[in-house]
Amino acid sequence: MVARAAAFHTDVMAPATGATVFVTGAAGFIGTELVRVLVARGSQVFGLAQTLEAAERVRRTGATPVIGNLLEAGPWQDAAATDWVFHLPPHARECQRERVTWTRATAIARDRVLMDTHLLDAVHTGPTQRIVYVADTSCYGATGQRPITEDEPARPSAWGRCLAPAFDRVDGYIAAGTPIVTALPGWVYGNASWFSERVIEPVLAGRHVLQFGKTGPWISAIHVHDCARALVYLAERGEPGGRYFVVNTDPIRMDELAETFARLANRPLHVWRVPTAASRLVVGPLLADSLSADAVFSNIRLRGIGFRFHYPTLEQGLQQVVGALYA
Repeated sequence: MVARAAAFHTDVMAPATGATVFVTGAAGFIGTELVRVLVARGSQVFGLAQTLEAAERVRRTGATPVIGNLLEAGPWQDAAATDWVFHLPPHARECQRERVTWTRATAIARDRVLMDTHLLDAVHTGPTQRIVYVADTSCYGATGQRPITEDEPARPSAWGRCLAPAFDRVDGYIAAGTPIVTALPGWVYGNASWFSERVIEPVLAGRHVLQFGKTGPWISAIHVHDCARALVYLAERGEPGGRYFVVNTDPIRMDELAETFARLANRPLHVWRVPTAASRLVVGPLLADSLSADAVFSNIRLRGIGFRFHYPTLEQGLQQVVGALYA
């Protein structure tokens, strides 16, 4: 069963003939899987890469790399004039590798606005039919254990408040008629990035997995392949100006990520549990609340436009993750 789960499905709708796609963050965790999904559909994909190493990763996924930096205007902006644009700015979870101070957070927030401006100014008057903007659920803040919808008033976390200026500017582009669909993924897991570093590698090596609080908060998660598929689906079916949570239906405890992976991999789980209060010392005050507060979101709007999951539960998603390790 595990070996069969290792294979990804590719039965997504075919693109229009000759459709072109531009992807920022194409060498990243979600971006790499998104490019694979698009290429499997027959799309001609151009992926923005900041370095030659990133360009090679983009090339290996089947896309054409475009060298450029979102922080700087340049020829890459002409390459962005495609039928679809997927904008995947750096995610807050990638910043958890080190302690985030207020000074660093201010710089990240400033850079985020600049990156968005360079991209959206380059495409909002061009031929682009749809822009899928990948935002951060921290803009909604703690939710409690009841799933909230996209229409819930935002109560941003400390990190979310840092990103609010960029989010507000996106609303301005939407008001001006730019065809933006906003996607808000939950905790995206798979065989790379934070999940590999914080769960897969320590479990397989017999090291301790770092966990915060007594049981961890309730969160909404999604497998990276389903996340990529959902982004493509939003380009096809999402309402311009609309927001969509990209998460599985059933919330989980954060601790279930490591517990389920260890069980399916048939490995013992060793946990180093950090008190909630101490998390501020480990990752910084801005990101600590995202590791301790419930963040549960409803996917009823995404399902309402017809999207269906290949890995609708954590168990099924992690069967794929484990199977891919031994395939």
